[in-house]
Amino acid sequence: MTTYDNDIASLFDPQLEDPVPVIPPGALPPSWAAGQQTPASQQGPRAWSEVQFPPYPVAEASEEVDPQAEDPAVLAEDTRKRERGRKRLKRRGKTPADREKAAAKKRADSARKAVRLQLTGTSGHITRTSRTSMAWFVQKQGPWNFRTTGKQRRFIRDEAMVLTNLQQAGVERLHRRLVRTPFPVEQWAKDHDQWAAPIDDVPDALSWAEYLRGQQHAMLWSNATIKGRYWGIELPQRSVLGIGLDYLAHTLGYVANWPLVGTLSSMITGWADDAFAREEAALLDHLAELERIMAGRGVNAAPASPAAIDYLLRRSATIGLPLAAGGAAAGAGDWEKDDVAALEDLTDLSLTPGDGYTTVSGVVEGRRYTGAVIVLTVGRMAPLPIPERMLPWQVIGDPSGEPLEWSDRIELHDKAKTVRTMRALTGKIKSQFDHYTVEHDEDPPKELAEQHARVQDVISDVEEDHSGLSTRTSGWYRVAVVGATPDEARKKAAGLREMYKPHIALEQEHGQFQLLREFIPGEPLANIANKRHMDVEAVAAGMATAGDRIGDRRGVVLGETSSIAPRPVIWDCFAAHEIKHKSGLTPIVAVPGSGKTFLAGMVVYQAVRAGAYGVVLDPSGPLKELANLPEFRDIARVYALTGRDSRPGALNPYRVIIDPRRDDPEYDTGHADFARAADPFAAAQAKYDADMRAAAAERVEVAVSVLKMMLTERHLHLEHTESVLHLAANRVGGDRDHNLGEVLAAIKAIGETDPDQAVRTCAGGVYQQLELMSRLAEARVLFPEAGTVGSGMDDFDADIRLTILTMPGLQLPPEGVPSSQWTPQQRMTAPLMHMAAWLANRLVYEKPRHVRKVLFLDENKYLESTGAGRTLNLRIARDSRKFKVRALVCSQLPDDFLGLDGTDDKTALTYEVFVGDVGGDPHAIDGALKLLKLPAGQGFEQFLAELGSGGEDTLDEDTDTSYQDQARRWMVRMADDVELVRSSWVHYVHLSHVFAALNSSTAKNALGGAA
Repeated sequence: MTTYDNDIASLFDPQLEDPVPVIPPGALPPSWAAGQQTPASQQGPRAWSEVQFPPYPVAEASEEVDPQAEDPAVLAEDTRKRERGRKRLKRRGKTPADREKAAAKKRADSARKAVRLQLTGTSGHITRTSRTSMAWFVQKQGPWNFRTTGKQRRFIRDEAMVLTNLQQAGVERLHRRLVRTPFPVEQWAKDHDQWAAPIDDVPDALSWAEYLRGQQHAMLWSNATIKGRYWGIELPQRSVLGIGLDYLAHTLGYVANWPLVGTLSSMITGWADDAFAREEAALLDHLAELERIMAGRGVNAAPASPAAIDYLLRRSATIGLPLAAGGAAAGAGDWEKDDVAALEDLTDLSLTPGDGYTTVSGVVEGRRYTGAVIVLTVGRMAPLPIPERMLPWQVIGDPSGEPLEWSDRIELHDKAKTVRTMRALTGKIKSQFDHYTVEHDEDPPKELAEQHARVQDVISDVEEDHSGLSTRTSGWYRVAVVGATPDEARKKAAGLREMYKPHIALEQEHGQFQLLREFIPGEPLANIANKRHMDVEAVAAGMATAGDRIGDRRGVVLGETSSIAPRPVIWDCFAAHEIKHKSGLTPIVAVPGSGKTFLAGMVVYQAVRAGAYGVVLDPSGPLKELANLPEFRDIARVYALTGRDSRPGALNPYRVIIDPRRDDPEYDTGHADFARAADPFAAAQAKYDADMRAAAAERVEVAVSVLKMMLTERHLHLEHTESVLHLAANRVGGDRDHNLGEVLAAIKAIGETDPDQAVRTCAGGVYQQLELMSRLAEARVLFPEAGTVGSGMDDFDADIRLTILTMPGLQLPPEGVPSSQWTPQQRMTAPLMHMAAWLANRLVYEKPRHVRKVLFLDENKYLESTGAGRTLNLRIARDSRKFKVRALVCSQLPDDFLGLDGTDDKTALTYEVFVGDVGGDPHAIDGALKLLKLPAGQGFEQFLAELGSGGEDTLDEDTDTSYQDQARRWMVRMADDVELVRSSWVHYVHLSHVFAALNSSTAKNALGGAA
């Protein structure tokens, strides 16, 4: 019995030597198929060229005729004997190796469960079948989210122009494959280990290896994938003349040594070689043209590498199995026929007629996996408002989180063919119109007029268009949905169809097995149903490679994207300094309770684990628990700047601001700045002296600023207050061996000895106010004890990796209350915060420039409320690059970074920005857009207004849905990329002790949905 091409199920039973035909769904009924099967024709006489001559001489026949020779029975018996003899001679001529090879082939064919592929091999980035060849190019995942509508339209037009250019280059058919690759967690671990200089492991604590393993497991559990699209461009076939010359040259090659025919053979062989060389040169030119087109803006695709071709073939043959099935052999070279045979055996495929899915089974890394695959085809499509109100139509299903894969078979039509087709269609419509009106005297359907108008529009667009964007296409677009069980696959397919409604219909067709085969390069089209006719702009509006693009693939984890499809957000927090040469200032803006402290704490923890030095200024104190983590044993310290544990003079401005070090590389005579100096040593010394004077002047200014913050509004507005404070500070000087007590003494002296009565009066009042404030318990860190200069902060251990500064008992001024109504303790907040920030900066900047540092400053609004505080923030923004400092500065309003009066805008100095829930205030939303460098009026305001909890927060237990998604969401900008990031830590169970250390309530959110 013969196995026909459509006998699908029979190919999967290894026990059958001669399987029974089974008709798949969608094929002809069995009775019809049986009627079309013709009986095998009787074997006719053998040609003379097929006669097998015996190996011994043939005896001459006797002239005597045997009377039985004419008997038909005898003739038949003799014929059978001769046939058996020929078979014995044929078997006798085979070697044992030949017989073993034939037996092995028979066993392999019997046991094979995959359908024979059309693919015959590959050459570089070209795949070959017996009839066609395709050149493959790889397009990487591209941006889409939070781009302006104009940019998104440009993305679509750029890709559409690539399709147009391909058509103009003579390309008629394309096969595009969108594939998914698992997020490279293994590569992340390698890169992260190389990027980091991890701290030493501590006994009974989370080791570095366990930390990396836990991070990888958490990323894997999120099922994150990265998209990439392969463009398969069909290459021109060889000419009939070239093929004929090759065949003729091959045939005449057997008589090449004959006198006359040999000359003719040589001539034809030369012609064949010349024809092949010309076609090969033309093909090389064509491939070069294709590479130029595919490298253009909009696609930016490169020829597929051997590893990329390897992954494409393996992935296409194993849809339904884990993505890493078989892996990819980088640089493995071309695929030969035997390699294709191995590709056929990667999976076991089976189909039950009527079930509408394909069962895929295979062994991956020693374990057998089984899945069910349903292939959906894009059906009728309504007009699509892309990009104004819809995602690209091939991205609509990505938010489901499923690793959807697409297969596009596209035919490109030139202008002449399109016009001919449309005019032929016009003729048909007119005939139908006449059939209604002339022949039957009835009113024609309205649809006929609409179709006629549409056809005329197409003709007009094609004939009048000179840009090429009206180029027409026809194609078939399939998407594969995978489930662990058939029911799961059906449920996912139903959900996907609902996501595409009502604009696009996804059809579940018969012949699922053939549809799945269509994803494999080189396989034929499964059917011609649901053929979609679109122009190149509509095709390009699919933008299948659009996805979430933020961060990189090394560094610390921030959460996962939540705009299109979830994928881990990895941030190299020192790339701005080391690669891009940008500022390290990172604003973190959100209202209270939005998770600012938790986010910053996670960044600090991961950065310190990776070897950076961390300094945290956390007035409220929850981050001090980081110092108690087992991993940070003996390398973390907590210093209280207020309360009973504080040291007098710890925040003395004269001691906090340090002098430059003469041995710093900046003052080395070999520095590039002094290369052209006549005397490099003198030039270096001059720069050092200038920086010393600048440090002294800075101490004077900071001392004046601190004292001004301690005064009431009435004293600040006195005419001579500013001059009195500066005069006193200048009399004391800017050396490090002074303190604020000396400045108070100088103010007192001015009030007693200045010749100007108004100045004396002002100085007396200012002194009384400041002397009263200096007696407060909160002021002891600013005013050292008598006879000292407050050197308590000079003994910081250089081996400490994490320094946490807290301010217990600090009374923050109430929101909305005028400063004139603040208590003295509340008035002390600004100077204490200001000097604490200076101390945090000192702890960072006194480290060597080449080491990585992380600085976290909370409550930035109290710094920005003063001119000195704004100067400090500006210094952080400008100097962080030189000193390799990642400065995380938290605030509740964007105005703290944009300037209270529109001045002192630091937007241009920020390379990364985190914006969380800023409430519904339009002014705050406008400021957040400016920080994120997003234009207004593009719909981004809605995203910022909805950055709060994922559900609806009410006190009614029956309607409260705030618990459904407690993960905090952030709008994050890194360079030109802006994405919506969900700070989810559900799978990071190995860091549960870190969540507990940061905050008990936040830890609960982190483990169940993150903070």
